[in-house]
Amino acid sequence: MASTVLPQHSLKTRIALTTLAIFVIGIWAQAFYASRMLRGDMEHLLGEQQSSMVALVAGQVNNAIKNRMQSLRSIAEIITPEMLSEPLSLQKFLEGQTTLPVLFNAGVTILRVDGTAIVDVPSNNGRIGKDYIAIDYVAAALKEGKATIGKPIIGPTLNTPVFGMGVPIRDRQGKVIGAVSGVTNLAKPNFLDNFTQSTYGKTGSYLLVAPAQRMIITASDKSRVLEKLPAPGVSPVLDLRAQGAEDTYIFVNPIGIEVLSSAKTIPAADWYMAAILPTAEAFAPIKTMQNRMLLSTVLLTLLAGILTWWTLTRQLAPMLGLARTLADMSGRVQAPRALPVNSRD
Repeated sequence: MASTVLPQHSLKTRIALTTLAIFVIGIWAQAFYASRMLRGDMEHLLGEQQSSMVALVAGQVNNAIKNRMQSLRSIAEIITPEMLSEPLSLQKFLEGQTTLPVLFNAGVTILRVDGTAIVDVPSNNGRIGKDYIAIDYVAAALKEGKATIGKPIIGPTLNTPVFGMGVPIRDRQGKVIGAVSGVTNLAKPNFLDNFTQSTYGKTGSYLLVAPAQRMIITASDKSRVLEKLPAPGVSPVLDLRAQGAEDTYIFVNPIGIEVLSSAKTIPAADWYMAAILPTAEAFAPIKTMQNRMLLSTVLLTLLAGILTWWTLTRQLAPMLGLARTLADMSGRVQAPRALPVNSRD
């Protein structure tokens, strides 16, 4: 009698598929769990390394800024009202300070209390006689008596991206009688390049950001100098950074690339230094491992299916043989006979 059971409904097929399904679910769940856990561990480890690196760089930038501010203070403490009244002598005095051109690549200027530049080094910058009272750091030094660092702007004289520092000059009674300013030209090689041009991985980079203006001061990618960051509410991570957050985040940056980023505040200027590394590079080993795990899981799945089918076929062969014998016997008129036993199973 012919069997009416379809192959896909047979006991062997159902056992094989059930066993294979259990195995596949188990191995794929393990692969998914392992890759997620490994990514999380690697994200934590990379975040700690990145935070340590950016903290080191931010500390160096902070010290460099403090040294430049101290140099301006030292000049301001020497200048007297008598010296301010003799611009030619003061020009020679300032030109004798050989370290200033090294510290400020766009020069150092001495201004009267009304904001007019009377001395400039180098003298060919074209600042002498111009009024700079509208510049924020000059106004803060002259009107408020504060030593400050100005926001990055397009310089009115150089017409290039610059930022300046201003320190008040006081007389013996402490009254503000002028100011000393130092300017850094971001379009030319400057002291910040020593930090932002440092390599960080293959595609990683550094950003120096003024959070109050939501502006990039300088970056490893010079095309981003003075780039405006998105307005508040557009990027939650950048909003947190503007509020002083120094954690490590994964987010899509303003140019549309998902990055792993850590930041550290620079107290001397109220800026922060950020290190960014595209996640495509950061988690490249994870991606490679996932691809290898996927391949091995597919191969193991195929191997498990073949071995399960072969094992079931081998183990169920006596039962299938018995079924065929009984079917054959039921279709004939003959005396009963003993069924064959070929193995002790």
